[in-house]
Amino acid sequence: MEGLIGVLKDTALRSQKVAKLLAGYSRLVSEPIRNAYERERMVVEVEKAIEGFAPGEVRDKVRQWLDEEKRQIEAAKEEFKFEFGRQLLAGLEGSGLTVKGQLPFLRCGLFSVRVDFATGRATVFWGPEIERLKSGVKLEPLALAKILRSYDESLKKRAIKEPAEFVERLFTAYRRICLARNIVEGERVFLVDLLSEMVFLMQSEGFRVNPVRERFVEYPRIRFSYDLYILKRSGVRTVGGKGLRLSVANFDATGEKAKSLWVPDNEEGEGTYYSYISFVNG
Repeated sequence: MEGLIGVLKDTALRSQKVAKLLAGYSRLVSEPIRNAYERERMVVEVEKAIEGFAPGEVRDKVRQWLDEEKRQIEAAKEEFKFEFGRQLLAGLEGSGLTVKGQLPFLRCGLFSVRVDFATGRATVFWGPEIERLKSGVKLEPLALAKILRSYDESLKKRAIKEPAEFVERLFTAYRRICLARNIVEGERVFLVDLLSEMVFLMQSEGFRVNPVRERFVEYPRIRFSYDLYILKRSGVRTVGGKGLRLSVANFDATGEKAKSLWVPDNEEGEGTYYSYISFVNG
């Protein structure tokens, strides 16, 4: 008797769990294509929940339902992929961001997107998967387009406006590094080291007196990369009789952030890795 009661209680608990899952699933079916991947995850949970069911009519019916839902979900996933690309393009219309490539990897102007349909998430990168900007982005194409537009607009808004002034700041930072390290001017220094010096020069007197977070001026790698792109595009190269020279990184250095920096060559996302900077006569 007690064993039978235990079996019935266990069956009742499992049935309640399945019923709860199915109730949640029914809400997803209101937008079957948009929720395709969430439906897939829910179906897996239902499948696990009925493993403990004894063979019989209830278990068979649930399995029949699962088989049919799996077929429908596969069709919805294909439709979702098509709609995803179409809506992303619509969301980026007028932004100037050109979209190239094929899902799951897309190049969007100077950015790129890696889509993981299995998890329903995307990762946004600067350049061709160079700097991870945002991960775990839900696969909502219009929201993703908004993120890309925001990064692009922020970069352009904060980019250098006077290339000649920027090259002077680069030269000042370069000379400070040479002086501090007893390096002869004209020798190469790592671009990333120069970035650190540039950040220091950007800080206010108030920050130097009291270096608290609220007074710190950020200058992340992505902005430095973009500013160097603007500088290259401007054609400005000289300051004080010295010419700026960027040295291309060797293959091994491209994978090390401390030794190289990716800089765009054009608006389509092609670019070059550089390791060193120097200012030479002429």
